[in-house]
Amino acid sequence: MFIFFFLLVMIMYVPMSYYVGYRLWQVLKHFFPHFSTVVYVIVFIIFSCLFILNFTVGRGILSHTVGEIVTTVGLYWLVSIIYLFAVLLIFDLIRLICRFMSIQLPYFTSIPYTGLFAVVFVAGLLFYGTWNALQVQITPYEITINKEAGSLKKLNIVMVSDLHLNTIVHNDRLKEVVERINALNPDLVLIPGDIIEDTQVFIEQNMLDSFKELKARYGVFLSLGNHEYYGGSLDVIVESFEQIGFHVLRDSYVKVADSFYVVGREDLAAGRGGLGRKDLSQVLNGVDKNLPIILMDHQPVALAQAQNEGIDLQVSGHTHKGQAFPANLITARLFENDYGYLKKGSYQLIVTCGYGTWGPPIRIGSKSEIVQISVSFMNSDSE
Repeated sequence: MFIFFFLLVMIMYVPMSYYVGYRLWQVLKHFFPHFSTVVYVIVFIIFSCLFILNFTVGRGILSHTVGEIVTTVGLYWLVSIIYLFAVLLIFDLIRLICRFMSIQLPYFTSIPYTGLFAVVFVAGLLFYGTWNALQVQITPYEITINKEAGSLKKLNIVMVSDLHLNTIVHNDRLKEVVERINALNPDLVLIPGDIIEDTQVFIEQNMLDSFKELKARYGVFLSLGNHEYYGGSLDVIVESFEQIGFHVLRDSYVKVADSFYVVGREDLAAGRGGLGRKDLSQVLNGVDKNLPIILMDHQPVALAQAQNEGIDLQVSGHTHKGQAFPANLITARLFENDYGYLKKGSYQLIVTCGYGTWGPPIRIGSKSEIVQISVSFMNSDSE
C-alpha cells in the first residue's frame, strides 16, 4: 500500500516539479540574469528531494530531529509546488487562449511577471494557512435524542479529534486544548482517533501528564484512528491512556451512569494491520437500545448500518474537511458527510475537521476546532 501510494505521488510530483522549476528559472533569469544555472538547479533539486526523504523519516535513515526538520520543510515545499503549479498553469492557459484568439496582452502578463506574482501569492497563502491552523474555534451544536437517559435531562459533550500530536502539534498546543476543554465544563469528553502522530515525541514531551489534566464528570473516552495503527506503537498508546483512567474503546462499549452508552469502533485501518474490526451488530451485543447510544468511529463511514443499528449520535473526524483547498472538494465526494451535522431519522452524525494538522501545518478553507455538543434527552418527567 505504501509503495503504491508513493509511486502514485511521484508520478504527479516529478512532472509538476519540473514545470514549476522551469517557470521559476525563467523568472529568476529575467530579474537576475547573472544568477548561476547550476546553483539554481542544485538548490531546486535538493528542496524537491526533501519531500521524498519525508517518506523515509522514522525508518532509521535520518535522526529524529533532522527528520522533523526535513519533514516540515519538505511538506511546505510540496504544498508550494502544488499551488505554484496551479497558478502558473492558469496563467499559461490564459496566454495560450489569448494567442489563439490574437489578443494582445500587456507586458506585465508575461512569464516573468506572472511568475513573480505566483511566488508572492503562494507565499502569502502559506503564511495565512499556517496562521489559520493555529486559530482554534469552539463549534457548538444543540441536538435532541428522543430517548430517556435515566434521570439525565441534558449532557454537555466536548469532542476533539485528529490532534496528530508531534513536534509541530506539540505539548504546548496540547495544554492549550486541555485548558479550553476544561473551561467548557464537560460532562463527557470524546476523542475519536488520530491522537498521536509521533509516539517518541509523545513520550519525550510527557504529553500524558497534560492529558491527565482533562476533567469530565463522566470521564474521557477515546477510539483509535488510522494513524494510531500506522505508527506501529499501538500497544504503547493504549496502555498509556488506560493508565490515566481514560476509556479506550476498541469495538467495545461502556454503560455510563446507568443512563447511556458510549461505543468506540476499531478504525478501518485495523484491517490492514491484521486485526480487523467487528460488525457493528456484534459490537452492540448486550446493549439496551432503549437507552441513548453514542458512537465514536474515526472515519464517517457505514452510516446506513449505524442508523439501522439504532445509533443515536455518531461522532467522527478523519476528513479534516480537506484541511487545505482544493482537498475539501475531494473529501466532499468521498464521504456522504465530510464535515458538520447530518440527521437521518433518529440517527445524528457530527463530523469535526479536527484540532491538529496532518502533513503541512496549514489550513486553507477549514478551521482547527473543538466541538461542544449540548444534548437534550426525552425525559418521562417532562412528558
